[in-house]
Amino acid sequence: MKHLKLYTFAFICLLCLSCKPLTTKNETILRADSCMFSAPDKAFRILSNMHHPEKLSIEDYAAWCLNYSHARYKMKIEIKSDSTILIAVNYYRNSRLKKQSGTSLYLLGCIDKNLNKKKEAMESFKMAGDILKETNEENIKGFVYFNIGCLYIQDDLFNESLQYFKKSLVSFKRSNDKRYQAYAFRAIADACNHLNFPFKKIIYNTDLAIKLSKEAGDSVNYFMNISRKGELLYNRDYLNSKELLLQGFKFLPLQRPEYAAFLSFIYSKLNRWDSAEYYLKVAQEDKLNANKTLICLVKAYISKAVGNNNQAFLDLEKAYTVRDSISQQSILNQLYRIDKQYDLNKEEAENASLKIDNRNKLIAISLLIILVLLAVVIILSIKNQQKIKLAAITKEKLQLEFEFQLKHTENNQKKELLLSRLQNRIENTLRLNKLKIEVANHEKRFNFINEISKQSIISENEWQYYIDEVNHLFDGKIIKIKNEFKEITQSDLIVIALIIMQIDITNCCSLLNMSSNTMYIRRKRIKKHIGLNKEIGLEMWIHEYLNLNG
Repeated sequence: MKHLKLYTFAFICLLCLSCKPLTTKNETILRADSCMFSAPDKAFRILSNMHHPEKLSIEDYAAWCLNYSHARYKMKIEIKSDSTILIAVNYYRNSRLKKQSGTSLYLLGCIDKNLNKKKEAMESFKMAGDILKETNEENIKGFVYFNIGCLYIQDDLFNESLQYFKKSLVSFKRSNDKRYQAYAFRAIADACNHLNFPFKKIIYNTDLAIKLSKEAGDSVNYFMNISRKGELLYNRDYLNSKELLLQGFKFLPLQRPEYAAFLSFIYSKLNRWDSAEYYLKVAQEDKLNANKTLICLVKAYISKAVGNNNQAFLDLEKAYTVRDSISQQSILNQLYRIDKQYDLNKEEAENASLKIDNRNKLIAISLLIILVLLAVVIILSIKNQQKIKLAAITKEKLQLEFEFQLKHTENNQKKELLLSRLQNRIENTLRLNKLKIEVANHEKRFNFINEISKQSIISENEWQYYIDEVNHLFDGKIIKIKNEFKEITQSDLIVIALIIMQIDITNCCSLLNMSSNTMYIRRKRIKKHIGLNKEIGLEMWIHEYLNLNG
């Protein structure tokens, strides 16, 4: 039984250890992980200086792959392959290390997204989101939801994207990170703009993004939000839009061609043609500028301003052609994306069904193991209880036997003592009778006999003592006769007590100082009081009635 318990415990420990990957205890890796969000460049340097990380233990190498990929992604270093992060994904998969497992899947999704593998990226993000629900890693959860929203918005699924941007905002609020809250509000404003929400709501979310990015000290995002507000106002409030876009044009050089298209349009609306021409040239420097419709409109306005109506007409016609082609292409892209999204959803449903089947099998096996172990524990518990009960019963039995033996011994000792005393009385009585015959002087004989009689013969005052002793020795059976047969007298009880003590008639006569004839008369009287037939002896009735032989 002891070996069975030991084997069961060892089996449980082995089962737990086999299902639980270990986390790293490498101080260098932990130091890099601690500064990943505050100083990713420092984390990258620390991890890059670790030579031959593949020679580390499996748990340390998996942690290195996770943090190294994370640092490279945060440093915006191009990652051309997902092989490194897959080592971490495979190590932490289906483990209790939810933070590491969810983060590795999030990074895999980011890498696949940059490699334009949208389907794989979406699957990784969804799995990461499910795992990270059980953790307090709010920033990582926010990034997961934010990236899912971006994937949806690329497929023109604006309602879905808006929901995930809102979920990311909730996570960023829980982490109290204003910088990431600003990004979430900006994305929400863009989704609302695509869904034609009221303009006030769009501007409200944009203003919150501006406010939070400024409080967080994120200057790049601050000017991007400022410029975005200028873009939203470009056809509503020319002056305010111009001031906002000029700030973005000044502080964000990479976005100048995009902002220049809006500025050239605004200056043309304000009839400031020199400025409109200047910004038009800047906008045209980017051959892939997305604002081709605005550029064509500005050209048309400038041509009309200088009196070249034919060119203005051609530019205006080109602007509408570009707008229509963009709109048509958008429709075609949307149909294609809807079709691809349907295929993706169908495949996701099939994968989900397969995962559920595998999970159910795993749960069934786990439950079976648990039930077997539980049955073993219950059986051991029942056997232990039975042993405890058996030990208690044995102990109680031994205790009763001991008490019975002790009482029996005590009663025998008392009986022997009482018989000894009675025997002494009998011997004294016999000597007394002998002396009655031998002593010649009547007066001396009387005094002597009287003195010896006090020591030998049981007087009426002593009867009660012997009655009580016999009653005690035989569990109150003398009093039982007295209570049942009311005519029995005290003198009758002493005779009954002597019979119970198995003292013959001769010795009874000696003890009570009476003749045998008187004793027979008293015994007949007792039989009469108890209603006993003459054929039945008094000794036999007493033994049967009181069960003295039992």
